[in-house]
Amino acid sequence: MTTNKPNLTAPIFLLGCHKSGSSLLRSLLDNHPQLFAIPMEIHYFQYTGQWVDYRLRRSWPNKMNQQEKMASLYQLVEDTNANEDPYADSILAGSLDVDRFRSFMVANQGLAGAEQTPRELFEIYVGALYYALTGAALPEGMRIVEKSVEHAEWAVHLRQMFPDCRFVHIVRNPYASMVAIRKSKTVGDTYPLLRNFILSLQNSYYNLYRNEGILDNYLIVKYEDLLTDTAKVMRTISDFVGIEFTDELLTPTLMGKPWGGNSSTGKSFTKISTAPLESWKSKVEDLEVRLVNAFLEPVLERFGYEPVKPQKSKYYFIKGENWKTYAKNRSLFWLY
Repeated sequence: MTTNKPNLTAPIFLLGCHKSGSSLLRSLLDNHPQLFAIPMEIHYFQYTGQWVDYRLRRSWPNKMNQQEKMASLYQLVEDTNANEDPYADSILAGSLDVDRFRSFMVANQGLAGAEQTPRELFEIYVGALYYALTGAALPEGMRIVEKSVEHAEWAVHLRQMFPDCRFVHIVRNPYASMVAIRKSKTVGDTYPLLRNFILSLQNSYYNLYRNEGILDNYLIVKYEDLLTDTAKVMRTISDFVGIEFTDELLTPTLMGKPWGGNSSTGKSFTKISTAPLESWKSKVEDLEVRLVNAFLEPVLERFGYEPVKPQKSKYYFIKGENWKTYAKNRSLFWLY
């Protein structure tokens, strides 16, 4: 059994903010015979010491040597393997063999632990994940699908690492994303701080605007179109990335098994539902409407999302919001 690192060809990077539909899109690509859809967010740049501004994954720059980077990736894999958060990107439930992951990484660490290039370490990392999941080496010619919410910020670097890569950036109605993020991050009946939620959305869309202006092979799709005309969107994506369109692209799976989703409603599904297109409307708070209007007005106009008109004062007190949270949430308007 060889454990040599793979030489990745034309990787496919899925981009999009939290609760934009990127996990659903990955699950639709999961069971295609030409692809290995990595069943977790790998957070490559964050865990190798880079500066990440995306507020829900934010990290400061940290100069790390090869061994420290590897130790950081080990820890991420161990934590992800044990994660049982129902709103998480994916629940692997112990599917990763952490010992196999470590052995692959060690076998490819280079002479005397010499530093690898960013591409080399990325390829070793992906090869180790495949080996940990299957006990086999990534087949030659198999293409990978990877998605991490903060990687829109790092698309230029990914293109430098993999000149033949493809990007698919999924967008969703920002009001709906805001509601879904808030619901997934709320503990009990306490209304949360919204700063990191709205700034994460703004970061993702800022980088979309920047990336499409400087990168080729950059496709933008809408979550709403994916739900209402799945076959059309998946045909567009398959043509764009250069894979054969098959029926496997119409059914969401995780590692080849039916995927129940990570919806903020807590409900599982066996097929794609259009319910999320309208359900946010009864759950959105007036404060969230005002923040989306203030921070993301260009996004609403660009992608044809109808602006929502606030119905209450921005000083309205929301159920579950304590005084400290109230003050910090209203201060966001001064930030804007």
